[in-house]
Amino acid sequence: MLIILWVLFFVSHSFFAANSVKAAIQKISGRNFIFYRIVYNLLSVVFLGFILYVLFFKHEMNYLFISSTLLNYTGIGLMIAGIIIMVLAFRNYDLGEFTGIKQLAHQIHHPEKLRITGLNKYVRNPLYTGIIVFILGYFLRQPTFMNLVSLIMIYAYIYIGTLLEEKKLGELFGEEYREYKQQVKMLIPFVF
Repeated sequence: MLIILWVLFFVSHSFFAANSVKAAIQKISGRNFIFYRIVYNLLSVVFLGFILYVLFFKHEMNYLFISSTLLNYTGIGLMIAGIIIMVLAFRNYDLGEFTGIKQLAHQIHHPEKLRITGLNKYVRNPLYTGIIVFILGYFLRQPTFMNLVSLIMIYAYIYIGTLLEEKKLGELFGEEYREYKQQVKMLIPFVF
């Protein structure tokens, strides 16, 4: 059941993030489209919250191995590092636009310039990097079969989602983005 929930979440999340779907919804909804981003985010949070509820409370804790003290502290360290990376990554985003609040105030802003400062100097998708680090740390603390399945599903989605997002950025920023891609790794500094 958990795998089905993850797949439904990822498919719906990507579907409603697609420019063609957003354009169709904008055409149908007209002026009410200003609510799109905030509704999209709220539904994503509710759906993700339900998945986490199922993950934490509705499955048996079948451990793959016993987490040692070292793995436990390593997991905690990675979770903290992941949170720090995500917080620092958000410095390059406009939170009002990201959440949909600016759209409600009719202040939609699209960046004219590619943002390559902060953590974006080291990876093109630092928010996803933070999620990758956090999820690995969580798995090391709770090495259950379902957490491993979730880790694999999330990593696969991050990779696919990153490719789709980078395609949009390539269309938006053209040659500048292609040069940036050649200079900066996608998710892991100096590696990948």
